[in-house]
Amino acid sequence: MYISSLSIRNFRNFKCARFKFNDGINTIIGENGSGKTNLFFAIRILIDDTLPRYIRFNSTDFNRSLGSNWAGHWIIISIVFDELDASEEAQALAVQSSGHMDTNTKGSYAVYFRPKYQFRKELFDYSQTLAKDAAGLKLLLDKISLDNYETVYLSRGSADFCDEATYKQYIGDFETIEFPDPDQKEELIFGTWLPKEINIHNEVSCTFIKALRDVESDLKSYANNPLINLLRGKERTVAVAKQQEIIDSIDSLNEQISSLDEVKKVKKGIDRSLKETVGTTYAPNINLKSELPNEMEKLFQSLKLWVGDPDDEGYEGRLWELSLGGANLIYLSLKLLEYENVKADKIANFLLIEEPEAHIHTHIQKTLFNNLGTNQTQILISTHSTHISSVSKISRVNILCRGKQQAAVFHPSNNLTDIEIGRIERYLDAVRSTLLFAKGILLVEGDAEQILIPEMFQKVFGLSLDEIGLSLVNIGSTGFKNVARLFHTDRIQKNCAIVTDSDLSIVPLADDPDEDSDEEKKCRASQKSGAERKTDLDAFCKGNKYLKPYYATYTFEVDLLMNANSHEYVSCLPKIYKTPGNIATSKARLEDDDVAVAGSEVLRLAEKFGKGWLALLAAEQLVYNTYIPDYILEAIAFSSAHLNPASRAKAVRHRLKSFKGHAKSSDYSAAMSFVTRDKENQELVDDFCKVFPEDQLTQFLAMI
Repeated sequence: MYISSLSIRNFRNFKCARFKFNDGINTIIGENGSGKTNLFFAIRILIDDTLPRYIRFNSTDFNRSLGSNWAGHWIIISIVFDELDASEEAQALAVQSSGHMDTNTKGSYAVYFRPKYQFRKELFDYSQTLAKDAAGLKLLLDKISLDNYETVYLSRGSADFCDEATYKQYIGDFETIEFPDPDQKEELIFGTWLPKEINIHNEVSCTFIKALRDVESDLKSYANNPLINLLRGKERTVAVAKQQEIIDSIDSLNEQISSLDEVKKVKKGIDRSLKETVGTTYAPNINLKSELPNEMEKLFQSLKLWVGDPDDEGYEGRLWELSLGGANLIYLSLKLLEYENVKADKIANFLLIEEPEAHIHTHIQKTLFNNLGTNQTQILISTHSTHISSVSKISRVNILCRGKQQAAVFHPSNNLTDIEIGRIERYLDAVRSTLLFAKGILLVEGDAEQILIPEMFQKVFGLSLDEIGLSLVNIGSTGFKNVARLFHTDRIQKNCAIVTDSDLSIVPLADDPDEDSDEEKKCRASQKSGAERKTDLDAFCKGNKYLKPYYATYTFEVDLLMNANSHEYVSCLPKIYKTPGNIATSKARLEDDDVAVAGSEVLRLAEKFGKGWLALLAAEQLVYNTYIPDYILEAIAFSSAHLNPASRAKAVRHRLKSFKGHAKSSDYSAAMSFVTRDKENQELVDDFCKVFPEDQLTQFLAMI
């Protein structure tokens, strides 16, 4: 049995969230504050016996989108199980569509935090009145406090309360003031009570390994120590003759220790002190004996782990001498072994691991994830590590994204074929998997774009792409589809811009291709493939609001150069050529207004010295007024729809500082007189756009 899905309604940062899981290992990916800890707590409320049996929710546990209007709403957390066996315990969870008790492989278990019957009845009665209105409903809801709520655990329910229509039908529609009759039990929808003899906590095992767990303390605990659980009962399998031999040895050892002169001397000292203190009449008789346990059960419980670093062969020490990460690895291994060997009688075992990257370095993270597989235990790992996400199968990934007062959950493999999933999984590495965490994504063709676009954006606007949550991914070709299909209404709902080239010929082409020179043939072929690629890419992105392509008219290098950026390339020439003549010749060509001349020269340099190397040199020559080509600005703007006022204001301050630092700039005087003090972020941005309507930042902000 394993958890196949989880639905959360109105709990903390989850207004309406659905998670999908598979047996074995599953990954929950998300940035800080996206709700990974809340997700684990929601699961633990239902199946972790270390938490109170009946959780008392607070008003702050309601989703923030409800604000102060939480009264009357329900918190609902529901788990769906799959592959239930035929046992009575598992079938107590089975979802039934009829009264038949045939074996069902799907089951459910849910917790409802809801108003008590009296108040649900009042809401229903009020909804039946003709004079009902919003004001009257508010008066009724204002009477409801947390004391009027109850926590109920039910199994075998079939409803998905993340479905808005279902929630309104069975919980209530607060807008139309329609509430259901609580006398209608709707057991097929909500579920039923578990039989008294069955307790879910006795039937499943759940361990939560938090990010900074005190493993040393857990391994000293009698109740939570997996080592003790693994050893418990093993003493009974030791041969009787062997047991007696060990016990006799310990009895002899205890006698030897007790009879040591040093021990006898201490014993006599204590005895003398007592008699001198209380007198010989009242002083108790004392002895000092060794009490090494001579019972096999206690002997097994006294076994302790000794550990050694693999690089320090021959040395063994106590557990607390290990790093936190090493101790956690040992604890994790013990727990998995305990589940497989000791708790195999449970109908399911669950291991929740929170952010293992908090104390485990990169290589171990990846190895750990690859080797964690077990048939006995379902494992859920939360992470913001790109190393773990890079080896995660996207069919087993849930992506959490922060939103306004609620988290969004995305399933990147939804409605993809196995072939498409496989291609994406092979492509994602620790660098490219950053796109799973980003707020917006920029896919580019090659090294030059990867190097120069982030540098240009930061130099011109004072913001890094990382700072604004934008992930730029170098595809290394024009094969964007494999990765781009992740961004879709069915999967990851984040804006993804594709930046590529149209490859329009930089030299005039005759009508008759037979008249082409070798260079013209090459340009014509590139232009044709560019047009075909554009047609194909446009069709691929059509109707997908999360995906949009942006094209250079020619190529990235040519478009960058022809947007009045000859300075950036000309300044590189002394690092490319040693002779003044070569520098002068190349400079003249780069500064030519004819794209056939300038474009050919920059492409020649890129081909001769490498696009990546030329981009690195050009990046060192960027200035505050380097002009970012429009198609790149538009692509970044599309992927940065989330850009907040604070980031916009920071860019404004950077631009103003840049203007003030260049007295010859045409914007110098306006910048010197621009007032920034005591202005709120949005006011500052609005004023900047009015004073500098032609500036690149103004244009960029208008595109968002």
